[in-house]
Parts: sequence; structure tokens; C-alpha cells
Amino acid sequence: MFHEFCTIEALNLRPGSKELEAFNVERVRGYLECNLGCKKKEVIHALGLHPRTVAKAIKIIRANTHRSDGALQS
Repeated sequence: MFHEFCTIEALNLRPGSKELEAFNVERVRGYLECNLGCKKKEVIHALGLHPRTVAKAIKIIRANTHRSDGALQS
């Protein structure tokens, strides 16, 4: 998988940037898709992210999921 070999330094992402946030959201989304039913603590340890980063990513993923569900129902 591409994300396993990709580092923040290689992508030139700055701390606090929207690009870094989007990168982390996609990392968390990919991990959750591959490891259904895993706990947040597993994601934190597997990806080496801060607990707040994982919590924020999950919040963004859930918001995007609800938004797309609502669009399909309309």
C-alpha cells in the first residue's frame, strides 16, 4: 500500500496545514476500512498519531458519511 511507504517529510506537509489534516484523515479512513471493528486505540498505535488527531479524523469521516447519506436520500 502506498501510504505505508509515504512519510510526511516526503510529501512536504507542514504541521497544522489542511493538507496534513486531509492526509491523516485518509490514513485513518484507510486503516478503518481494512480493519473493520477496530478500536480507536488500535488506530492510534498502528498509525502513530496523536489521540486528538485520530478523534478529529473520525469526526470528519462521520460528518462526510452523514452528508453523503443525506444527499442520496434527497
